[in-house]
Amino acid sequence: MASLCEGTALSLDALSSPGARVEEHEADRIIANALMATGDPALGLAVGQQLNLGAHAVIGQTFMACADLVEVLETLVRYGPLLTGSNTELSRYEDPVNDRAGLLLSLDSPPLSRRFSHEAIFSAAQKTISDLLQMPTADLEVHFPYAPPPDTTPLIRIFGDKIQFNADNAILSLPGSLMRQPVPTSNPTLRALYDAECARLLADLSDTASYAERTLAALNKLQGQYPQLDQMAGMLNLSPRTYRRRLQQESTTFQVLLDTIRRKHAKHYLRKNELSVDRIALLLGFNDASNFRRAFIQWSGASPIQWRKNQRGKSSTSEN
Repeated sequence: MASLCEGTALSLDALSSPGARVEEHEADRIIANALMATGDPALGLAVGQQLNLGAHAVIGQTFMACADLVEVLETLVRYGPLLTGSNTELSRYEDPVNDRAGLLLSLDSPPLSRRFSHEAIFSAAQKTISDLLQMPTADLEVHFPYAPPPDTTPLIRIFGDKIQFNADNAILSLPGSLMRQPVPTSNPTLRALYDAECARLLADLSDTASYAERTLAALNKLQGQYPQLDQMAGMLNLSPRTYRRRLQQESTTFQVLLDTIRRKHAKHYLRKNELSVDRIALLLGFNDASNFRRAFIQWSGASPIQWRKNQRGKSSTSEN
């Protein structure tokens, strides 16, 4: 088990401490170590199934007090950072034509932990929904933005057979009728109390987050209007020198964090076919499209045009 923390500044004792915080890059390393140690590519599914409402503490209590799954997902989206970290973005998915709703998951994780992270989050969501309704989930649809693994049996066992791979987005959806089904443990009075406590915890999280986490959160909100290092330091009430030192202590730099967010936003824009590469370059703060192309090749190993074509190819393949 000691190998789990290899390559990180953490220990097993630190991980088992209540309220322990793990930086995103260290979490990725731990996931990679766990996958190596177990040799189980479907480990994320097993981890997700081990989670329960009690493990979510006050958020779990808030889920149980919700009126229906619509309120549950609204709560999850609102307080997602308390469960999944600042680099994971959860949003509501709506398909009114087919009367389906659910979660849209966006995360920019390294290749080694990509499948694990997607499957762990969706597996935990499925387990939570089943526990809340006190019945097995039915008619789930799950989309994963990567190629199908050699063995899909573990996935089918949890999600059923409506699974799509090489999708444009990671989506878990349910029928509208199930979304509107009452939660047996619903309690509006308790929900209001728990919701207020969740809001307080979220505010505390922003105060205790690392400087890298705060930087990523700020850059993500300032899409297309990214500040310079000196400006970012000022936003965090630090001198540029102190800000550089704090990031260095967290094993990162402002440029690495800026590139992380720019890469995330670039891929988001490239999925919108109506935007030209030149326009995307401007939206990302590049004053020259050729500079954007060179940067994107460094980030992803392909030019923006080629990456967009690859995405279209995956989409058409999955539809056939």
